[in-house]
Amino acid sequence: MYVEEAVANGAVLINGAKVKKVITAGKNAIGVEYKKRGKTVSAFAPKIVISAGGIGSPVILRASGIQGAGYSFFFDPLIGVRGTVKDIDVPSSDIPMSAGVHLEDEGYMMTDMAHPFFTTAFFAAGVMRFDKMFSRRNTLQIMIKAKDNLGGELTDRGGIRKNLDKLDKQKLRRGYERAKKILQNAGGKNIFKTGYLAAHPGGTVKIGELVDSNLKTEYENLYVCDCSVIPEAWGLPPTFTILGLGKRLAKHLGDT
Repeated sequence: MYVEEAVANGAVLINGAKVKKVITAGKNAIGVEYKKRGKTVSAFAPKIVISAGGIGSPVILRASGIQGAGYSFFFDPLIGVRGTVKDIDVPSSDIPMSAGVHLEDEGYMMTDMAHPFFTTAFFAAGVMRFDKMFSRRNTLQIMIKAKDNLGGELTDRGGIRKNLDKLDKQKLRRGYERAKKILQNAGGKNIFKTGYLAAHPGGTVKIGELVDSNLKTEYENLYVCDCSVIPEAWGLPPTFTILGLGKRLAKHLGDT
């Protein structure tokens, strides 16, 4: 919706383009260099906003001379807890995460979760539960997502180097035990958990370290606005926060 509104007001949307680095002149950002269909192209603007996500943005910034990006981040580790329930038929159109609870003191959140058939089979195979690969329609799943401690680093090409520490694993284990009881009370049998997954990588370009309170970097005219600027461990879906930051940045840029 916001993209369509921007285009209607004169913005130019270039699909299939991958930004590689920011073009600078001294301490001023003046454009970006991107690749499209194998060709390197440059685009110029008076203000540059990098919004490539918790992994993409620090990779671009490093290539642009900001070497401190991409360290000590969060990635909201999660597991799925599954149980087979007799005589139910979960529709393929089932909406995931329609309800949930945030157990802040315990460091995790729980929500319902429905996957497409392929994903359901893939995650079951990942923990050797081949017997449950084709049980999507009578499977209930609860997702446990933890607030992990900051740590790790990204490679220059966006590779993730981070291990879950003991406390992070304990949070997911406690969530698993709680979800297991819920599924058992719902009639669930053959309950198991998926392997570790992760979502929402962020904290790689922190406010107060690499960007200021207006999301500006050390370069004039260069801003970052996405999950990467969140300065502390999160443990929750960041969508509303990022929308709020985007609206705030838009107002700031409009006023300057």
